[in-house]
Amino acid sequence: MSPVSMPGGGSALTDSAVSCPEPSSECLGSYNWGGYAVCAEAASDCDAYEAVASSVTYVAGTWTVPTITTAHGASCSDSENTWYDASVWVGIDGLFSSTVEQTGTSSDCFYGQTSYYAWLEFYPSASETINFTVNAGDVISASVTCRAATVSGTPGANCTTTLTDQTARQSYTSPLTFVPGALLDSAEWITESAYYYGFLALTPITSVNFQNAVATYDGVTKSIAEFGSGVFWLVMVTFDFPYVPTYQQSSMVKGEPSQLGYLGNSFTTYWVSSGP
Repeated sequence: MSPVSMPGGGSALTDSAVSCPEPSSECLGSYNWGGYAVCAEAASDCDAYEAVASSVTYVAGTWTVPTITTAHGASCSDSENTWYDASVWVGIDGLFSSTVEQTGTSSDCFYGQTSYYAWLEFYPSASETINFTVNAGDVISASVTCRAATVSGTPGANCTTTLTDQTARQSYTSPLTFVPGALLDSAEWITESAYYYGFLALTPITSVNFQNAVATYDGVTKSIAEFGSGVFWLVMVTFDFPYVPTYQQSSMVKGEPSQLGYLGNSFTTYWVSSGP
């Protein structure tokens, strides 16, 4: 689903104790997304947080399914009367627009029971579970491909997703699907705590390391870093984040991404807390 920004004057972290490696205008706080996003360089209104129709047609990345862990005193036990979620995905759209075309894996703690699975979603349509077994530690490669299209007078995009479990040697490609209203204006590499009648707690997990993170804009495939001023860093924060002094804000984080790696196509997101 789309990122839910902090209230009060937008979501830019212009005065924060959180260590953002990008210029302040490109550092965003969200209640449910943590990771990196890019907006097409030609869409000059990106910094004004306005959705602009563009041509981001492909996104891809590789990660290892994070393990549910008991680090920092966290647990997934039968006494836990709640549902924790940590969904790792790549996608097109959603940063400043109303659709998201995405695929990924989830590491969930569902009322004391651990669960690992793969899925795809053409938001706002419901997500679909991919019918093969996923285990913690499996190496996943995923991609989304879209092309602008108009169907019955409605603009949007025809999209397909591919997710491959390299460890288990199994792969799934979704049927071509028309997504009404898709603008193709951004690409993302995200760890998310999903929304289900409210935000789910972020599952205590090992760190998520994205590799081979690239997106295609106007026919040219680039690493995250090569999008320049169109790169956005998103930190996942708790509901308390906007309302505490700056020096305390770093303790209000759920998931924090690192700076980009040497080649500009990799980074790590660290679990900090489950939130509210």
